Amino acid sequence: MAFASAVYVLLLVLLRSVIPEALTPTVTLLALPLVLLALILAVDLSDRATVPSETVAREDPRRLRARDLQFLTRQVEVAANASPAYFETILRGRLRDQLVEKVSLETGMEKESVKHALADSNLGPRLLKDLEMYKLLYYPPPREAKARLQMLRETVDRIESWKA
Repeated sequence: MAFASAVYVLLLVLLRSVIPEALTPTVTLLALPLVLLALILAVDLSDRATVPSETVAREDPRRLRARDLQFLTRQVEVAANASPAYFETILRGRLRDQLVEKVSLETGMEKESVKHALADSNLGPRLLKDLEMYKLLYYPPPREAKARLQMLRETVDRIESWKA
């Protein structure tokens, strides 16, 4: 803006010195620098103009849904034929994650603090207020495939019905 003003004053001084004093300047001669200034400003502002970005709607935190837990039960056939290590690391890990999410939603605690509390053998049962569910998720699983499948079903039912 200061540059454009300086150019305008310079043009007025130069034009005034070129034109003899006896002649009165015409309106177009006086308006020409103003038109140039307006063009300079318009070009400058159009370069700086941006297209506004779309406002992204804020999503509510994802709720724990029964279909998430039911998805785990589809893996029952795999769990029946898989090794206890697969059962422990994959299926029980996912069930623990589902429980952490549900406890976090119900209690308002952060997921990491819920995860650490449930991993603690003293704090976990007190937080859940359900020793049987804690045993299902954090004690060693049974060796037999049928018992593991039954344990999965019972765990899913207990997680779905758990309330703070």
